[in-house]
Amino acid sequence: MIDTLLKKQVHKSQLLFFALSSSLGLGILLVVIQLFIDTQSIFNSKNDLLGNQNLIIYKDLGRNNAFTDAEIAELEQQPFITKTGGFTHGTYRVLASVTFPNHAGITTEMFLEAVSDQFIDITNKDWKWQPGDREVPIIIPKNYINLYNFGYATSSGLPQINEKIIRQVPIDLTLSGTHKTENFRAYILDASEKINSILVPESFLKFTNKSLSPNKTAKISRLILDVINPSDPKLLEFLNSKNYKYLSNDVKNSKLSYVLKLILSIVLFIGLLITILSMYLVITNINLLILKNKQTITQLHFLGFSKSDIAKVYHTIALKVLAISIIVALVISIILKFVFAPYLSILQVEHSFLSIVYLVIISVIIFIALALYYRKHTNTKIGLMIQPNTSLLTTEI
Repeated sequence: MIDTLLKKQVHKSQLLFFALSSSLGLGILLVVIQLFIDTQSIFNSKNDLLGNQNLIIYKDLGRNNAFTDAEIAELEQQPFITKTGGFTHGTYRVLASVTFPNHAGITTEMFLEAVSDQFIDITNKDWKWQPGDREVPIIIPKNYINLYNFGYATSSGLPQINEKIIRQVPIDLTLSGTHKTENFRAYILDASEKINSILVPESFLKFTNKSLSPNKTAKISRLILDVINPSDPKLLEFLNSKNYKYLSNDVKNSKLSYVLKLILSIVLFIGLLITILSMYLVITNINLLILKNKQTITQLHFLGFSKSDIAKVYHTIALKVLAISIIVALVISIILKFVFAPYLSILQVEHSFLSIVYLVIISVIIFIALALYYRKHTNTKIGLMIQPNTSLLTTEI
């Protein structure tokens, strides 16, 4: 009986409209959250286009183009630079020989450099070396493989290689310093997309520099900077004022990353705003229903019905609207996940159902939070409505 009396003023079409408008805002919110989850791998990746937050700087070519300790300290003090690392080079000549079965070998001079592991975009347990090891891991630029395959190998009749088998290519290193010469066995551990240099572990370069050319000092002619935003005008203005050079591609990639993050943030804000407005409309609608039924609610209370019995009717209405909104929003976000999948695959985003699990958890949390809020709000409104009016009992003296 109480349900029938209180629901007389309820228009189902109006409630359905509020539910669908709420689902629109929630849907945008969940889709953006899902995109944030799915694209974290590329935004946080060290070697991806969107995840590159490093900038390599150097001075004009010349004999005195090394960075001093004072210059490095000055860079580290800048608010837009979080970390600074230097490229250490070998102080000896390097001769590398590669021999393929049934083919003529390749012998060439090369160079070796090292940089702190925190700036390297390769994570591998084999990236280490200690004195006594005769085998050295090497990281080469990824474009070196393409240059070899489509340039040198094609013209010389040598076999082409891919990234999966480069580790099997044997390399003999002959290191000739001012004091002595040593031979090491090396192999290509991986290929880097970020650092355009031939890298060896820092421990190896420090040891060989000291043992082969102890009288020479390894100078730092290039620095790698871990920055908040490589396209920050203040950062670029500072580098230009010091006549430091940098690769423009790093700045362009950073701008792309910044724009994509900004777009996602704006869409997230819009979705959150629509959701808040929609929920506010639902609350306003429930308040109007309560006001329209003020006389009925008061009479029911005088007949012995408790506040919780009366509020339960409006709780049910609010929960139905909320449930419809969240279910529709969740379905929309899951459908759009599969719609966006081919486009995200271009950015090398792996297809995973983990984001759907997160969305379900987030939806449940939103449902519980809003349900508790609606319950508290409705109880407060009805409680104020059924309070006895004692204003008529007061007398003015």
